[in-house]
Amino acid sequence: MEIKEIRRSHNKKADKEKAKEMMNALRKEHQKLVKGTFEFIDAQGGFLEFNYRFFPEDLLVTYKLVHGETCELPMGLVKHLNNTKKKVRTFGLNDGSQRGNQLPHRGLPSTYEKVSRIRFTPVEVF
Repeated sequence: MEIKEIRRSHNKKADKEKAKEMMNALRKEHQKLVKGTFEFIDAQGGFLEFNYRFFPEDLLVTYKLVHGETCELPMGLVKHLNNTKKKVRTFGLNDGSQRGNQLPHRGLPSTYEKVSRIRFTPVEVF
């Protein structure tokens, strides 16, 4: 018989005043408007429509961005768009010298690369 006890770790929290101050500084940074061009790399000429909310007390906002459009977006959303990537898995076929162009063990993808589908390029230098 085996008995395991699992306890939750105690999260370290900042005091409320300092946390509020840090949240206000982050909110100020995220609200700064940046003018730039949106590029939808996967579907050029298409559009991207999505809902976005970063802070819990904010309203849910729907954005529709068209490829090649120049617009002003909040800095927080620009950072989010530029960090959005998808994983493209590759099966890593051998070149024939080791196992004769066979799939890796169990036929599972062995490697992946991260590819960006969308990009927001700022026009102004900030």
